[in-house]
Formats: sequence, C-alpha cells, structure tokens
Amino acid sequence: MNTDIELEISPGSGRDEYMVRVIQARAGGEPWAAFRLDVDEMLDRRADLEQTILASAVSARRMVPLAEEPVRQAGQQLFDALFAGPVRGAYRASLGAAQQAGDQLRVVLRLAAPELAALPWEMLFDPETESYLCRNEPMLRRIPAPDYTPRALRVVPPLRILGVVSSPRGLPALDVDAEKERLETALDGPIAAGLVEVVWAPEATWAGVHEQLLAGPWHVVHFIGHGDYDVRAGEGLIALTDAHGRAAMVEASRLAYLLSAARPVPRLVVLNSCSSGESGTEELFSGTAAALVRSGVSAVAAMQFTVSDEAAIAFAQGFYTAIANGRRIDEAARNGRISITGNSRSTLEWVTPVLYVRGSETSLFTLTPPRGAARLRTDPLHTREPERPESSGEPERQPEGAAPEIRATEGPAADAKMSDERVAEARATEAARQEKQRIRWQDLYDRAGAALQVNQYGTAIELLDSLLAEEPGFRDAAALRETAGHRQQLASVYRRAQAAESAGDWVTAIRGYTLAQADPAFADAGTARRRCETRQRVAELQVGMRKHAEAGNWDVVLEFSAALAAVDRNAANPGGLATRARLELLYEQGRLAEEAGDRAAAGQLYAEILKTAPAFRDAEARRDACRETRNEARPQIPPPAVGGGPVRPVPTPQRVPEAGTELLRVRHGSAVNAVAFSPDGARLATGSWDKTARIWDAGTGAELLRLRHNTVVNTVAFSPDGARLATGSWGSSARIWDAGTGIVLLRIRLNSAVNAVAFSPDGTRLATGSDDINIWDVQSGAHLLHIRQENPVHAVAFSPDGTRLAGGSEDTRIWDARSGAQLVRIRHDLAATGAAFSRDGSRLVTGSNDRTAWIWEAATGRKLAKIRHDDAVWAVALSPAGTILATGCSDGAVRLWDSAGEDLRLQVHHDGGVSGLCFRPDGRALATASRDATARIWYIGGAQRRK
Repeated sequence: MNTDIELEISPGSGRDEYMVRVIQARAGGEPWAAFRLDVDEMLDRRADLEQTILASAVSARRMVPLAEEPVRQAGQQLFDALFAGPVRGAYRASLGAAQQAGDQLRVVLRLAAPELAALPWEMLFDPETESYLCRNEPMLRRIPAPDYTPRALRVVPPLRILGVVSSPRGLPALDVDAEKERLETALDGPIAAGLVEVVWAPEATWAGVHEQLLAGPWHVVHFIGHGDYDVRAGEGLIALTDAHGRAAMVEASRLAYLLSAARPVPRLVVLNSCSSGESGTEELFSGTAAALVRSGVSAVAAMQFTVSDEAAIAFAQGFYTAIANGRRIDEAARNGRISITGNSRSTLEWVTPVLYVRGSETSLFTLTPPRGAARLRTDPLHTREPERPESSGEPERQPEGAAPEIRATEGPAADAKMSDERVAEARATEAARQEKQRIRWQDLYDRAGAALQVNQYGTAIELLDSLLAEEPGFRDAAALRETAGHRQQLASVYRRAQAAESAGDWVTAIRGYTLAQADPAFADAGTARRRCETRQRVAELQVGMRKHAEAGNWDVVLEFSAALAAVDRNAANPGGLATRARLELLYEQGRLAEEAGDRAAAGQLYAEILKTAPAFRDAEARRDACRETRNEARPQIPPPAVGGGPVRPVPTPQRVPEAGTELLRVRHGSAVNAVAFSPDGARLATGSWDKTARIWDAGTGAELLRLRHNTVVNTVAFSPDGARLATGSWGSSARIWDAGTGIVLLRIRLNSAVNAVAFSPDGTRLATGSDDINIWDVQSGAHLLHIRQENPVHAVAFSPDGTRLAGGSEDTRIWDARSGAQLVRIRHDLAATGAAFSRDGSRLVTGSNDRTAWIWEAATGRKLAKIRHDDAVWAVALSPAGTILATGCSDGAVRLWDSAGEDLRLQVHHDGGVSGLCFRPDGRALATASRDATARIWYIGGAQRRK
C-alpha cells in the first residue's frame, strides 16, 4: 500500500508564482494548484530563524515559548502556500487513510525550482492539527535527477562509517579530538552492541581521504568541517586540507568523483556543520547535498542551519541507531529528530536536519543479525577481508546479479571447515559469476554510450538504469546516466522553447534556449536565444512606442523608433507610428509658426505634411490660408526624412520653461530615499520606505517596474549601460535587477543595512556601503575587496576612471578601488551623508549633518570651498558638465550653486526633507527624492542667477 504523498513544486508563469502538483497520494488522484510565495522575503528571514532555532536549545519554562512564533509563522506560511486548494484536500484524505490503517504518511517534496531548495520546508506547520509535519511524519526531499533504484546493500553488522574531520588553517579552528569524541559518544551504544563501527581518516587531505576510501568497504561517510558556496559555478564546496594545512576547497562534483573510488560506493553521506561555523551553511549544505545526490549518492543528510553540539550528538545517535536496526533512511532521519527533541522541551533544532534522496527507494541497507560484536577501529588503513560463509556440504551461492554481502571479520575459522578443493571450487565459481556479470555490465554500458551518441536518450537511460540497479559504481555510469537524463530534459526544454518562439512567448523561449545552449548537443540554441532576445527587445520597444503614441508624446515615439532601428531597421515604423509622429511634430511646428506670425514657415511645414499624408487633419486648409498672407522672407526649414530609416525630429520652436519649473512628480506610499536617472535620461528609478524600488518613465511618469523588497529601500543606481539597477535595503542585502524585466540577477548578502550602492564606470563592479565598504564582481557576485569601517557608511562613489572610491561615514575617505589602500581622509564635524566626484575626478563634493557642503581637492584632501546651510545637508550632486552643484537639505530645500559654491543660482522646495539628488544626463533637469513621499523632476536650464 502506498504511504506517500509526493508533491512537485515548479515555477509558475510570473514572479513569485509557483505550481504544486500531486505526483502520487495515498488517497489517489493527481490534483494541482497555483500559489504565490515571496521567496526573497523568506530567504531574508533565514538568519533570524536560525538564531531563533539555536536560542531554543536553551531550556525555557513556557509551554509555548514566544521565541517559537517566528518558526511557527514561517511554517504556516509555507504550509498554506504548498497545500493550496485541492492539494490540501488530497493531503487531508491521504493523512486520514494512513491513520485509519495505522501507518505513517510520508511527505516527499520534488523541488523543481532552484530557489525553493534553500527554504526551510522542514518547518511546515499544519494550523488545523497545530503540529509540525516533520515531527509526525517522515519527510524527505527527492532531488530531480535520473531516477534509478539500486538494490539495498546487504550488510552483516557492523555498519561501517568513515569519519572525516577537516580543520584547515585560516578557517575557524575545530577541536578535532573533541569532534571525534562527540560522535563516538553519540554512538557508544550501537558500537558496543556491534551494530556500528567508526573509523577516522587520519588526514583530511584529498590523498588521505582517497587512500582511506580504497581501504573500505564503507557504508557511510560522515564529514565534519567547513563549507562555502561558489556563486560563479553555482556549486557547493567543502573545505578539505592541503599538504600545508591550509584549506583546499573541493566542489560537490569533485567530492562525488572522489567517493566513487570506494567499492561499493557509500550509499549515505552525512554533512555536519561545525559547531563554530557562523555562515554559509544554508548554501553549502543545500548546494552540496543536492549535487552529491544528483551525482549518484543514494542519500545525503545535511544541516540547513548551524547546529549546537548537543543537537548534533542527539541526531547522530538516533539516526545511526535507527539505520543499524534496519530502518529506512527517512525513518532514521525522523528518529534523529526525536532524539534532538529529547534534549529540551523547547528546542526547535529538530528543524535543522534535511534529508535528500535519489530515486524512490529509501531502504539503503539490508542488515542481517551480527555473528559477533564489532569494535571501534584504531588501525584505520587495515582492509577487511570478505567473510566466508560456513559450509555444510555445498558452497553457498548468491543468485546472479545479487548485491554484494559484506560480513564482519572473524578470522580463518570458516575456511578451516572446508577442504582446499571446496574452497578452490567456490572461488572458481564466484570468479566465473563475477566475470559473466562484468561482461554483461560492459555490454550495457557500451550500448548506452552508443545510444547517447545518436541522441536516443530514452534508450540510453533504460540501459543505464539496468546497469546501475546491479552495480551503482560501474565506471562513470552514474555520471553518464545523469548526462542522458539531463540531455533528455534539455531536449524537452528545447522543444518547448521552439513552441514558445512560434507563439511569440519570448521570455519562455529565451529561458529554454539559455538552458539548452550550455550543452553542445544543442548547437543552434545560442543563435535561437539571440534571435528571441532581438524579437523580445523589438516587442518591448514597440509596446513602449504605442503607449507613448496613445499619450501623444510624439518626440518620445521617435526616440523609440531610433532605438528600434538600432535593433532591427525593418521594425522601426510599426503601423506607421514613426511616420505619424513626424507628421504630428511637423503639424505642431506649423501651429507654433502660425502663432508666432511666421505664416510662410508654417505654410512650408504644412506642405511638407501633405507630401506624405494629403488628408492629414486640416493641413491642406492651413497651407492654403498661409499662402494668402505669405511673407517675403521665407525661412528654409529642412524637412526630416520619412520612411524606413531612423527618423529624427525636426528642431521645434518651443516655449522654454522657467528654471525651477516642476516637470514631473511621482508618488510612493511612504518617504522616498533615493533617486537615479538612467544613462539616457528616459527612465527614473526611486527607492522608498514603502519597501519598493520603482522605475518610471521620466517623460510621462508612467510606472514601468515595481521591485518589491522585504524592508526599506535606501539606495538605487543604474548601471552605465542602463540595463541593470542596483538596490540596497535595510534587509542586509544588495540586489542587481534586470532593469527591463525586473528579474533579480544577483543577490549580495551582508551583515547590516545597505545604505549606498554605486557601479564602477565600466559596469563590472559594484560598491556597497553598510557597516563596511565592499566591492563585488557584478557578473559572478565574487567578493573583490573589503574595506573595514568604524561607523556605518552612508555614501559611496567611484571616480570617473574607476581607480578610486570615496566613502562617506563619520568622515570621508578616498581609497584605491583595487587594493583598498587609503589615499585621502577628510574630516567632518558630523557624519558625511553624500559624496560625488567632478567629471575630471579632480574635485570631491561632500555633504554632512553638520549643515555644510564642502568642495575638496580629491588628490590631497585640501579644502576648496565650504557652503553653509540652515539645516543638515542630506544629499549632494554635481551636474554632468561639472558647472552646477546641487544640495538637498533636511528642511526640504534644494539649492543649486555655481561650481565654486559661491553663487546660489536656484532654489526649489519639497514638503519634507530631501534625501536624494540626481542630474539628468543632459544637465538640464534635476531629480529629487523627499520624505514627503514624492520624487520630482525640475527644469533647471542653465540655472540662471536667482532673482
């Protein structure tokens, strides 16, 4: 009888949208449901949840400690999302059926969306029964990998565990002897009963572990040490030790390859975070564990949070004792949780273990009663000889294809009972069986390889599954099986991408082709992706073009046409919009010329319109009226081109607004902290206390994108090419977004609020200001430089050549942006709030809470000018030409000064303090952000002297 409810969670059609589907259920049926889950918000809470769990290890007297509430809330949030609609009905029915039969319902999760793997699903809390699922029912995560089911390994106890403790120099030190003693103490009972045997690798080097694996057999590998996550490779790492005692980081894929040296390959790996590890555990053991399982290890038990010593001991005791007594691996994990719960009535550390399983079989070992107690090994490289069965006449034979049986060492007593002839006969029979088996395995392997060569992935998978079911460690069959499965999946993805391209679903098509292009088998996927990206860009631009045409923004329509022509010349005039925009602008110029009394020029403009569109509005009547009162002096206005090429608007006589005129106002739900123009000046980005960053059309104020955060957004910055937007928030993270789609391209986690971000001029690096200054690689997220600060950093700015970085804190300093060497230190009376380099990098402007703005010589820190204000200066900016200095103050005033800071040119006001400033790239407009919940764009022109 099926005792599982197996759920597959996959991405939905939009951001934060997912679909859950019941693969199988005790109650039958395959219902599905869609749900929304803010994964970023859940991930941002991980650190707080980890602290809550660790703190719970301390005994509490309350029946339900208040500290448990964050865990319960997160668990209920996950439960309500996962068990949505009819899926909840299937779960309730399956749970009832299992309870009626006296069984446990096992919850199996297939996480098809990568970002879901880092979520703490073990916290799932059922509000109806007021219970955590993993405490009542076995729970495991099934990795979406090629699904084959090797037979359970027949083992006569003891279960042999190879322990590895790695404590390299340069990482937090581990007490190696204490770590070993803890595990041995936890397993004292099973060891004494002959059920478990622990052998410690004498060295945690690659060579030392390799040598020890060859001296097996080993059923389990138990690793204690440090880890990390390689963002560039997207792969977990563990820290072994090199020959000099330093850290040797080993990727999960190489670790799996190392483990394949053992015969048989260990069925179980346990990854235990060290008691002193502060960071990286959630990424290490989600990434590494999943990769090991995908590479062929049957099961991996890992710790998703830092774990206390007491909980680690309790888990190992319950977990290994259950396995040694023949329990399934999922039952063993549940028994490990039970043991942890025995530490304290209030502990929540039973949430920390996570079980990853490959395939559908969770019985890893078949144990037969031991013939004698085993001992704790002290001779680590001593190899065990296979046990000989006792003879009662005929030699014992194993059925062909049966899994190997491993017995404890008992000496030569069994051989003594058998004559030399019978021993020789038994050995010859066994050798013949093994040779026949080897030939069969090689045949399966060769046929699978041939099928893979001709892209017959289904055939290759079937053959490799047969091989791996009999011998999981045969050559690189597991890796080949993964390749076949991966290519089969990519073939399906590729076909879906082709269908999406045909349907004009560019996002889905690009995603599919991007996945497929990594494999040489899909050589044209890269070309197809680029083709779809072009069509997507064309579609996006044409949508924007139509939107502005509907609003009558004809000059902007022509800008879109020029952008389209740069992408695809044939797409620059969709539906004649570019032509119409040109005609509308000509008509507007004609009307302006009429109003100015220049009827000759107006008539010429109307005549130009009629060449293209004889029935356009009343152009013909106006042309004729202008001819009647034609002026003698007729200005010759060169007409713009009409047709397929990029269309440029004719210079228009316009009424120039007065300096200080408000051109645009956009509103947030709360105070606006930051503002930034895109490099072309067409878009405006803002960050607010309402937990959003937004991108607006700088001409119309239309909201183009809303980027949701979990906390206040402090800072925003466009990349130099305008394709990306960086944001920093109180949630101790900086993010880089695709400025066109709103997709998160990179997330950078820090230990405190991010107050400032800045791209380097070449767009390859991002500087962040928080408690310290850090510089990151924009593509990989690699940490390039750390500059320690005594106080929080409120401003960062690269010099125009990218070689220097200014940071504003209690004082302002200029650093070498590559080495981190301090070049200049500038002191303020109070904290610096803003910093900006001049266009040539020779000057630095700063603002401060001490009611001043300063202009400094950037090379020496020499004071050039001091500008006094009535209130704290919260923001500063220099115009692109370097001729105008803008300051924003806590009293809501925005002031524009000459570049020397001597002459006040213009002053405008908000209704609240001004916290952000940014000049439009043409220097003729200034964007401001304010605590009055608005961002505004002001026309400043040449910033004439204030009257």
